[in-house]
Amino acid sequence: MKRIFTKALCLVCAGALALSLAACGGKADSAASSTASSSALGSASDYDYQNFNYSDGLDEKGYWEGIRALDYVTLPEDFASVAIKRSDVEPTSEEVEKQISDLLSQHSSTEHITDRAAADGDTVNINYVGSVNNVAFTGGSAENYDLTLGSGTFIDGFEDQIIGHKPGETFDVNVTFPDGYSDSTDASGNAVKLSGQKAVFTVTLNYISESVLPELTDSWVASTLGTSNNIYTVEALRAYYQDQLYTSNLNTAVMDHLLENSTFKSIPQQVMDYQVNQCLNYYSTLAGYYGYDLDGLVQNLLGYENTDAMLAHLESSLENYAKEALLYQAVAESLDITPTQEQLDAYSDYKDTYGQNYCTMVALMDAVTSTLTSGAVVS
Repeated sequence: MKRIFTKALCLVCAGALALSLAACGGKADSAASSTASSSALGSASDYDYQNFNYSDGLDEKGYWEGIRALDYVTLPEDFASVAIKRSDVEPTSEEVEKQISDLLSQHSSTEHITDRAAADGDTVNINYVGSVNNVAFTGGSAENYDLTLGSGTFIDGFEDQIIGHKPGETFDVNVTFPDGYSDSTDASGNAVKLSGQKAVFTVTLNYISESVLPELTDSWVASTLGTSNNIYTVEALRAYYQDQLYTSNLNTAVMDHLLENSTFKSIPQQVMDYQVNQCLNYYSTLAGYYGYDLDGLVQNLLGYENTDAMLAHLESSLENYAKEALLYQAVAESLDITPTQEQLDAYSDYKDTYGQNYCTMVALMDAVTSTLTSGAVVS
């Protein structure tokens, strides 16, 4: 079983942990979408986020290059032995059952349904071919594509028009590409404009997928987790998740206490710029995946006026990420913490993608978290 919890930033954009609305099809609320596009962060055009590298500005210890965190952070006196109420971190039975439910979902099987109409929330398997002005365009067709209706994965109106159709039917879906959508090409390589254009997708609904969960029994737990994780019963599985959730809650409570009770003299520009570049790079990459430019993504999927408006709205969140990153290093400096080889090895598979120095920083965060959690006084 994978390690489920870590207080480290993990090998994703720090900002994306809390702000990845695009991945779930969400949009900013009206207040967020109307946020003024000016802030202390400036404009997205001020940042070289397209060339962002996760290990830039980090040294071989996983520290911010040339920065002594304790010059910027004053830790509270009790930082190494934070007092925590057990009732604040003890997981509920509902939280434990949610983990078990998620595990069962990960091991579900799929049944193909062909005798009813597709409904909102269904996962359907489809073939489709798209055209603009009767010209098929690159990237506008696929076979045996699994799409969850209501997920917001495709452009507005596409998924809604599949609802009510039965497997075996072929039908047209009429949509309009939003402004800011990237151009495509036809079979001969000629440019095909998609932004703001009406398109027709000929769709064949192959089948509806329904997940069938395994029955939670001692036998299933033993066969699934026994060999690799030494967990053989439902009772042992619940105890495992109880322990994991408790540790995660404790990690969060300790770090929240340090963030609330530490004094930050200032945030080095290098650290703040890193957070902004990381966030913008994440959304820029996501935009390409969905076929948008960056402004097109934040306008159509996140609901902001433009990227600068999103930056202004995220300013305080990005500042908090920068503070947290400094705080980890400050604790490491104070207690002379270095990651163990085991902690370093946990991220070795990611070093080609993110760079060794970034992986070392994440391992250092794990080491700091372990030390702080062990020192916490829970009563």
